[in-house]
Amino acid sequence: MIQIGCTSFKEHTYLTGKKETSLFEYAAHFPLVEMDTSFYAIPKQTYVKEWLKQVPKHFQFIMKLPKVFTKHEDLGEGHTLNELAQEFLESLRPMFEQGQLFCLLAQFPPFFACTRENVDYLRRIRQLFPNIPLAVELRNNSWYSPALLEQTRSFMKEQHFSLVMADEPKKLSSTIPLDDFVSHSNFAFFRFHGRNDAGWNVTGPDAKRLRTNYRYQKEELNSLKEAVIKAEEQSKKVAVIFNNNAGGDAAENALQFKDLLQLNFENLNPNQMELF
Repeated sequence: MIQIGCTSFKEHTYLTGKKETSLFEYAAHFPLVEMDTSFYAIPKQTYVKEWLKQVPKHFQFIMKLPKVFTKHEDLGEGHTLNELAQEFLESLRPMFEQGQLFCLLAQFPPFFACTRENVDYLRRIRQLFPNIPLAVELRNNSWYSPALLEQTRSFMKEQHFSLVMADEPKKLSSTIPLDDFVSHSNFAFFRFHGRNDAGWNVTGPDAKRLRTNYRYQKEELNSLKEAVIKAEEQSKKVAVIFNNNAGGDAAENALQFKDLLQLNFENLNPNQMELF
């Protein structure tokens, strides 16, 4: 089963014509969303319950691990990773109980290279979140070097991680390849960031806006379609998230991709035209 969605639900003017889209409105078009709010702070359980009220019962969430778990931020005094992991899991408990968590996502920064220390840290992450579907996105290309690729793949399988298959610019030495290896038989996860060569390595306040400013063309989507179909043959569930939204292209590309795959998403929220 293939499910398609976008990063966040608010920023998709294409869906509604409005500056901000509500989760209810978003869920009239897609059965899946990646929530990045949890990257910045552990959400209150009241917020999680409110999200669940706005979506149909089969809707699925991908929740990013808070940045303290992925080396984007140092652990503050008075906290332990164990305590924060338990706090995060407790906040998501309603999502677990209703079967609406597709997976957790651990997205590591580009400086997280393939070292013995970092391999051990990934083991620690698995211990903190046992028996939970957990996807790992590695953004340092050392993990994909010819000398280490097979070991990376084996390690992901051994730890029951789903290794994220990311589409990024193809012409830069700093990016990672789209490796279509499926490391988990229960779920596979694609993240399509776009191929903006010029904006990918920009730094400063405009970095996030420029990095994912990209519209996929039909021939590019057709190429990506083959990788997704192949993954579906090897895994029970496949998630495809479009993250190319700096220019507002993610939702439109996601719906185009749905049509290319000839998918029909059932049991969505009613859209505004269907309310009366």
